[in-house]
Amino acid sequence: MAPQHIIIIGAGIVGASIAHRLSLAGAKITIIDRAQAPGLGVSAASFGWITCAAGDPGIPDDVYRQRLQAIDDYTLLDREFGGRLCAPLRGAMVWGASDAETRDWAHRHAEKGSQVRLVNGVEITELEPMIAEPPALAACFSREKAVDVGHACAMLVRAARDRGAELILGQKALGLEAKGGRISGVRLNRQVLAADCVIVAAGAASADIVSNFMPDHGITMSPSALVTLSVDAGRLNHVIDGGGIEIRSLGNGDLIAACCVEHCHDAQVREVLAENVLARVQQLFPGIKNPAVDNVRIGQRPFVAEGRPLVSTAPHLEGLYLAVAHPGVILAPEISRQLAGMLSR
Repeated sequence: MAPQHIIIIGAGIVGASIAHRLSLAGAKITIIDRAQAPGLGVSAASFGWITCAAGDPGIPDDVYRQRLQAIDDYTLLDREFGGRLCAPLRGAMVWGASDAETRDWAHRHAEKGSQVRLVNGVEITELEPMIAEPPALAACFSREKAVDVGHACAMLVRAARDRGAELILGQKALGLEAKGGRISGVRLNRQVLAADCVIVAAGAASADIVSNFMPDHGITMSPSALVTLSVDAGRLNHVIDGGGIEIRSLGNGDLIAACCVEHCHDAQVREVLAENVLARVQQLFPGIKNPAVDNVRIGQRPFVAEGRPLVSTAPHLEGLYLAVAHPGVILAPEISRQLAGMLSR
């Protein structure tokens, strides 16, 4: 029998996707998030690329199929939301350090099931006129999607609210309550909110929330950076992964670039990232007018130990589910699908 009242801790992309799916099934849901709006945690530092092209084609077949399925999932979600969920892009354009590397990358992804074609320099200019000096060869993945993650979280949560879900913002989940071998509620600042089921989807904060009942949660964190640039004119038609940068246009025309970092709290790291990204944009895309760095956001991506499922349960406590994974944006629809299946048993 499905639980009577489900609490979802976390209104990032994973929690929002779960709330959307469960509310469609008619579940009674309460969503709790310590931020003042959905999608302001690690989701706000997410590049939002729904991709196979960015990953190693040598990953296991079942993992690759999950990522292909994610592209289908977001295609359907975008249709459900009238074309307003996904960013207005034409797929992804990827190239390596040499033509041979690009050709090999495209071939290996095609063997795994991605729709990919090679394009020459003339075609690249036609498809992506902002590139000043296109490579001789690039791989186009036309089906790949991107989402402006904060915007997507807000849309998914709003849809769940429209179907009766309650939203509690600005309150941190301080802990979990259990009784008789079963979860019984969530402790907030001034109350305990009763629940028949609790889903913890709070990203990096999930470890502290579940630690008393799931000490083997296996969650570790790794930093990532997102650089946002405002522009006066010009936009990219694809997610670009080449020329030493991973970048795309947002729905409002601004640019975001994804960067790897090792340190989170060093102001100098942010300054160097901003300078490097701006210089690369000015060099590669001179047709984009007056790019300026608006923000460098560093977030803690949650990872779980290898071999753990996307949805974990506590060994001696019924009704508690941990929904944490990387890459969370790509895997959010699959996580929500698995949870819906588990709760319907």
